[in-house]
Amino acid sequence: MSEISATHLVPPRAIVERTARTRLAYLDGWRGMSIALVLIGHFFPVPGINLGVLGVEFFFVLSGRLMAEILFIERYPLKKFFKRRFSRIYPALLVFVVVAMIALSGTFIAFKWKAALTALTFTYNYAGILLNRAGALDHIWSLCIEEHAYIILAAISAVVASRSRVIPLLLVLALLAMINGAVSYWVLHMDYETTYWRTDVHIASILLSAAICLLKADGKLPTLLKGPYVAVAAAVGAVCLFMDSVPTPIHYLLAVPLLAIAVNALDFSTRFLSGWLSSLPMTTLGLWSYSLYLWQQPFYKFVYEQGSNPWPMLAGVFACALCSYYLIERPAREWLNRNW
Repeated sequence: MSEISATHLVPPRAIVERTARTRLAYLDGWRGMSIALVLIGHFFPVPGINLGVLGVEFFFVLSGRLMAEILFIERYPLKKFFKRRFSRIYPALLVFVVVAMIALSGTFIAFKWKAALTALTFTYNYAGILLNRAGALDHIWSLCIEEHAYIILAAISAVVASRSRVIPLLLVLALLAMINGAVSYWVLHMDYETTYWRTDVHIASILLSAAICLLKADGKLPTLLKGPYVAVAAAVGAVCLFMDSVPTPIHYLLAVPLLAIAVNALDFSTRFLSGWLSSLPMTTLGLWSYSLYLWQQPFYKFVYEQGSNPWPMLAGVFACALCSYYLIERPAREWLNRNW
């Protein structure tokens, strides 16, 4: 969802010591894998595991790593940071919401301007719980959490100057959010959406990955987590813990920390893994991932609730997403970044 593209690989020592972001192709590939999981989970579901939900977690831990690099390592100017976030996120979102509201009018997933407004103000994750949901916009909950995380992390970077204080703060906040989710689900008996659509719960994924990224940058990451097979082992462990047979809070108490370790351990991974993630198909999917994520939802609803054939629906996703990326997302971002 959030984008920092990549073009080349650097050795782990250089990654730890750099003061500015290095473009890493395998992070684009991780993003490509994230959207692939979402699409498979929504259009060709695998029994026993919700790959769509897992794909969102892949996105979240990547966002945490990237935001830590931008805000705490590079110390990117906040004014420029928010301008670039806006140019990256908002034009494509605005067009999607407006076009979907018009195109879906009269269908079973039609929605009105009030729902559109909650999506465009990044309040849908709470409005969908407390007020009314709109099926075509249900995926916007994750964008809301990301935008809220941007604000929170930016505020922390502005107020807390010392990284030695930032890391414990992020870890404590992540732990509190994880406990909040477990209590909400297990003790208060809230359902999945009422628990895990909330920023005060789900931000843990982003904060935890950010903290691990900073530990790595400061040379404080345990040697055990720097092995060439750590990323694969942690990711596989996370996938196993995301099985439907595992209680939902365990997904976020144990599996998400493993994913946060995995995305940060990519810097030390084998050439096979980094090379696969850096391959053209994976990085291209990563490039298109935001538009794909926006446009897959209404087509997914037709498959899931109406029993439509998933193949033409998936083709429709790619057609709309490519139009969105090449006609809206990329031109708008480039123009705004150049002129604003």
